[in-house]
Order: sequence, then structure tokens, then C-alpha cells
Amino acid sequence: MKKTILFLVTILFFNSTNAQEQNENYYNLAKGNVKEVGEIDKNGFPIGEWKYYVESGALDYTINWDTNFSTTYYLTGGIKEKGTFIPDTGVHIGEWISYNKNGEIITKITYDKNDNLISDKHTQKE
Repeated sequence: MKKTILFLVTILFFNSTNAQEQNENYYNLAKGNVKEVGEIDKNGFPIGEWKYYVESGALDYTINWDTNFSTTYYLTGGIKEKGTFIPDTGVHIGEWISYNKNGEIITKITYDKNDNLISDKHTQKE
């Protein structure tokens, strides 16, 4: 019995020290116009995937704060651009891919960690 209680207390302590909280912000709470949705850690920093919306309700972009991977969207819902960035500076790193409204790749651009262009491949016109 003592082992069971100790086990339960340990789990409760672990869960409270690693608490995560769902966070939602609204353009207009009364109308339910969601601005952003995601989880924050116990220090108030975003974690995991967050979704950001335009005021009309369409998905604008997502960011996975664990990997710093961002995807932006056309108002129609198709992917516009995706890639990884440095959160503090917004500097693009690695490969960034841009798409036209039909979902076809327009460009593949690769950056180093200092936002210097390594390669730039244009596959078609917008």
C-alpha cells in the first residue's frame, strides 16, 4: 500500500511540474473568432504546434515551436510556403519551399544558419 501511495504521489508531482496549458486567443470572443491556438509550458512559452488565423477564420499559418517549422497558407487553405526558422530573429534556415495556389512547387530555396542563400531553384511561374 505504501508503494502505491508513493507511486501516485510521484506521478502527481511529475504531472504538476510538467504542466502544459491550452491557450486560445480571440479577435472577438463573443463571435468566437479565434486568433491563435496552442499549448504553453509552465513558464508561459509556446510548445508544440500553434495555429494562427486571420480575422475571417481562415488558417493563416502554423508553427511547431519544438522544431521551429512554419507553414503559411493561402486563404483557400492550400500551402503557400513552408520551412524552418530561428525564433529570436526570424532568420530562415534550411530549405524553404513555396507553392502556387494549385499546390505546385514554385521555388526551393536553401539558407544557411545566417540567412545566407545557398541555393535557389525556381521550378515554375506563379
